[in-house]
Amino acid sequence: MLSRRSTVALVFAMALAGAAGLVAWGPVSMVPHMHQFADQRLLWGTPFGANVWTHLPLLPIGLWGLWRVSRLPASEPLRWVWGWFFCCQMLATVGGMVYHWKPSDVSFIWDQVPRSAACSLFATAFLAERIDRRFGYGPAIATALIATLLGGIWWLYSLHVWGVGDLRPLIWLELCPIALVATGAWTLHGHLLSRQDWMRSQLSFVVAQTVDWADRPFFDWTGHVLSGHSLRHLALAACVGWVAYRLGSGSARRAPHNDPIPADAMLGEPLVGVQPMAVQTSATSFPDSRLAS
Repeated sequence: MLSRRSTVALVFAMALAGAAGLVAWGPVSMVPHMHQFADQRLLWGTPFGANVWTHLPLLPIGLWGLWRVSRLPASEPLRWVWGWFFCCQMLATVGGMVYHWKPSDVSFIWDQVPRSAACSLFATAFLAERIDRRFGYGPAIATALIATLLGGIWWLYSLHVWGVGDLRPLIWLELCPIALVATGAWTLHGHLLSRQDWMRSQLSFVVAQTVDWADRPFFDWTGHVLSGHSLRHLALAACVGWVAYRLGSGSARRAPHNDPIPADAMLGEPLVGVQPMAVQTSATSFPDSRLAS
């Protein structure tokens, strides 16, 4: 198993490699057929109805996630990063419903920007959970949100200068959680979520992306009942729902007895409620009385 410092180096190397790959690839713009989804049926009076309404589960799940966050102790510093994540996720849900109602380049950006913000905050929460809790503080959250805003501004600027909008910054922010979790979830000790929670959530995310690429085949295989793109929305709901569920679970906050925290596990502040002489048995000491995708 890699040491903590080696894993941290690998995590950031993966993120930088992704950025370098996108720079070398060149501008990534919207292709003409990207708004042409397999399922174009009218459902309940709504154009592209299945793609619109399969977003709906993400709204109550986002509200449920905010409720879970509100149940965390007032002294918990990661409340804010998770709260902002669920807010951006719900904004992305509304933007996605608007986009699928009337697909266009402009409505796509209103969907993509909050979605990239949610992904960047998910990556920030991962860094706060498993590397240094200062990633969950205000400056890191602001950096993630500003980076997303700059990605949207870059798209507008490149659209004005080159005639096509460049999506590379927003794509990089959306792909960062996959690289971070894949390289660090199994080797770094967590705080609110276990390593299995991170991997399960990312498995749902990878499934969502995979079925989206097979939009038409899934639509044909299901007898024109459900397309791959609609399944993508449901898989994303499973991803977010699992995170919301585990944030309110006491078992997610306890390190397994055979999973001791390494001596160099804290690069930032000490974990809330951890006693220096007892870190080998428990990651936290939150009371169970307050605990209830």
